[in-house]
Amino acid sequence: MSKKFECVRVVIRCRPLNETEKKDGHVCIVNMDTKNGQVTVRNPKVVDEVPKQFTFDQIFDTQSQQENVYNSTASPIVESVLEGYNGTIFAYGQTGTGKTHTMEGKDDPPTSRGIIPRTFDHIFQRIENMAKNKQFLVKVSFLELYNEEIRDLLSKNIKNKLDIRENPDTGIYIKDLSKFMIENPQEMREKLLHGRENRAVGATAMNQDSSRSHSLFQITVETNEIVQGQSHVTVGKLNLVDLAGSERQSKTHATGDRLKEAININQSLTTLGNVISALVDNKSQHIPYRDSKLTRLLQDSLGGNTKTVMIANIGPADYNFDETISTLRYAHRAKQIKNEPKINEDPKDAQIRQFQEEIMKLKQQLELSIEGGGGVMNPGQEVLVQKVVKVKNVDKIKEAENIIEREKEELKKKIEEERRKIDQQKNLGEEEKMKLLKQLQEKEEQANNARESQQKLIKTIQKMEQKLVNGHTEVEEARKKEKELEEARKLIEKEKAEAAKRALELQKKEEFNLELQTKYNSIKEELEDKTRRIKTLQQKTRQLEFENKETDEFMAKEIEDLQIRKREILQEVKLKQFILDYFIPPKFLETMQMLALYNEAAEAWTIQGLDYSGKLTKTQIQQAIQEQQQMNVTDQINSEEKLQELLNHPNVYFAYTEEGLIREEQLAPQEKKKVQKRLQSAKKPQSAKKRPSSKRIESAKKSVNLQEQNYPKAKGLTSK
Repeated sequence: MSKKFECVRVVIRCRPLNETEKKDGHVCIVNMDTKNGQVTVRNPKVVDEVPKQFTFDQIFDTQSQQENVYNSTASPIVESVLEGYNGTIFAYGQTGTGKTHTMEGKDDPPTSRGIIPRTFDHIFQRIENMAKNKQFLVKVSFLELYNEEIRDLLSKNIKNKLDIRENPDTGIYIKDLSKFMIENPQEMREKLLHGRENRAVGATAMNQDSSRSHSLFQITVETNEIVQGQSHVTVGKLNLVDLAGSERQSKTHATGDRLKEAININQSLTTLGNVISALVDNKSQHIPYRDSKLTRLLQDSLGGNTKTVMIANIGPADYNFDETISTLRYAHRAKQIKNEPKINEDPKDAQIRQFQEEIMKLKQQLELSIEGGGGVMNPGQEVLVQKVVKVKNVDKIKEAENIIEREKEELKKKIEEERRKIDQQKNLGEEEKMKLLKQLQEKEEQANNARESQQKLIKTIQKMEQKLVNGHTEVEEARKKEKELEEARKLIEKEKAEAAKRALELQKKEEFNLELQTKYNSIKEELEDKTRRIKTLQQKTRQLEFENKETDEFMAKEIEDLQIRKREILQEVKLKQFILDYFIPPKFLETMQMLALYNEAAEAWTIQGLDYSGKLTKTQIQQAIQEQQQMNVTDQINSEEKLQELLNHPNVYFAYTEEGLIREEQLAPQEKKKVQKRLQSAKKPQSAKKRPSSKRIESAKKSVNLQEQNYPKAKGLTSK
């Protein structure tokens, strides 16, 4: 079976000139041809330069409405996600071009709502119209990438850093990222607002509410459909990405934290550009996904198992010419990226099936507790109380709840009657009466406890079933609607493809007409026509020359950026090498290098058993003690085993002595004092200045062997 490839769909959206730009006298240099999907940009610095033209899948001019943008770009992706595909919609562009407005918008008025909030209503409306034999489990998560650190925007502690992991079956995921099960659109909106409050924003000269981080709002829709008694599960994931904008310090006047944020933003966006370039370059053997956490997060969306739409936002003002051209170039390249989307059927990590199994277990538990009866004592003999309730079909939870409540009242009356009979028994002694009443009370408490447990089970089942959203339409009717929607979607896609084809044919026809041999009625007519053709060809030649020149400048800038990055990396390498040379003895360094392993998932070097060494163990013990002090009694008992394991672990702390490296517990008491004294002396800021010069000269004359045995004293890093 041949693989089905699908190109990334790229659309352009241009915002209008804002009041500040109008006030400063800036003019619009962008022309949007919505009919043919063409964007034309003229260079304000060079008047005679031919305007640059780009063609995209669709474009939205300055008058475009949020609803139109959603229906054309996001709606087909959401439909695909409900079918079990992965989908990604991300906004890309310079800072201040309206990316956050496109993705999130404003709640008031409702017409200003962006793609993300409109997605909420769309998903649940479609679920409502689905067949009754389908169940859905909807989950959301919200994260941001701030200064190359991943944060959970829905967590209680958003400062915690999360790690990227990769699963061979499910792809890229974030370890310990919180996910919330959602029952309705309002819950989704609350999560969006909660995360939005935690997101990093800041003011710059170009945008008062500039996003200082990339954000990703993920919606997971798990679907379980029963067909001929068989369960079929599909899982679709929708990534809604709002990228922070690229910016120039000369324009934003960023300093301090804003400047640091801008550097990280630009670095990640540069890597994104490199990934796009590598994907469209057939010669490239390596795709640099791992160069940035942003590209790792978008790895499946660019060249993977995802249907992707890229919304490139541009500004129309003349002073943003360079940024606008750069955005359009990358967007034009992205059109050539090929993805391989496929339906995620019966994945191993689907929660909906686990959820249904858990509900069935609870229902069985409820049925067993319902069918198990209790009894009370009659005077002088054992009298059985009737079963609390017996419902064969425990699926009817509401009915079971009503019967339990009714039986509760009946049992209460029966207990009162038994109590009255005991009181009326005149032949019973007071002690025997008290005994029977006590037994009756115990039975009553047992019955009440059983009912409370049953009611708790019912509430748990109801709460879990609420998380599973069901379709409400008859199967045949739902299939008919789905078929109509599919046909309408195919028709729209066909019309768009035909329009793009016509525009391309028209362009080719115009070029071909230049080459045709035309018959002329007069020399003057021939002269005019050929003059016109020459001017057209000259214009095209100039355009190509300008494009070649810009390409050369762009490549030169890329090379310069790479050289700067190379110098920075070399500086870091030299610093680390300096530390190794002066702090780590060569023989121990060789041992460490042999033991070191590179963890591909964590993208970090590690040594086995490192968690139990040196200050790491001390820190773990101190942290465990602090946590235990804050726990309640039950949790303290459970945590004692973990703490005891840390305390019982053999120490692996080392100290440098005149005899070389020795474990601390093996040091003699006098040697321990010497080590402590040297450490205290080394911590003093002026200790090196106080050393006699003769001792420094003597230490310099020592052999290399003595230096290796007596690290780091031989390097002059601790006092003698």
